[in-house]
Amino acid sequence: MTENQLNKLESFTKHILSIIDKKFKNKLEHKNKSQQILDILNGSSPKLDGRIFYSVLIILGEDIDEFCDNYFSKHEGYILESLKKNGNLFHDLIYPFTNSQNQISDSSKIIAKRFNRLFSGELKELYADEIYGLSKAFSWKPQQLFDYFYGDGERPMIGITPPK
Repeated sequence: MTENQLNKLESFTKHILSIIDKKFKNKLEHKNKSQQILDILNGSSPKLDGRIFYSVLIILGEDIDEFCDNYFSKHEGYILESLKKNGNLFHDLIYPFTNSQNQISDSSKIIAKRFNRLFSGELKELYADEIYGLSKAFSWKPQQLFDYFYGDGERPMIGITPPK
């Protein structure tokens, strides 16, 4: 899977249909689950909305963290420099709160212009790979963010990941 395919609906649909083929051997169950998923996928933009991505994975009972780490394995996002510990406790406490929008955009690999439009509320829908990028930038589990945006999850806190 190339980097350009990572946030595309078509690529995701093919991947999901292959999972359905493996999980559901009963023809009727396979047909019903495929139709249910395709109906949901038809509501997405071609870039794969995070809401759609999350809904499909929940319906299929997939482990969101594991799925994201595999599906987005080529994602180039990285942890924010401010979250790396340097041994100075005061510095480590305060520094994570000093990130600029540009630093977060760069670290999460969300295009700066789009990041600013999301931040201002002009755009409402995050793409699935953007949510994954944010999880990498802040060192959160992907499921924390998907649950926060689309489920009933609490707002993640910087430097705190839930135990497995």
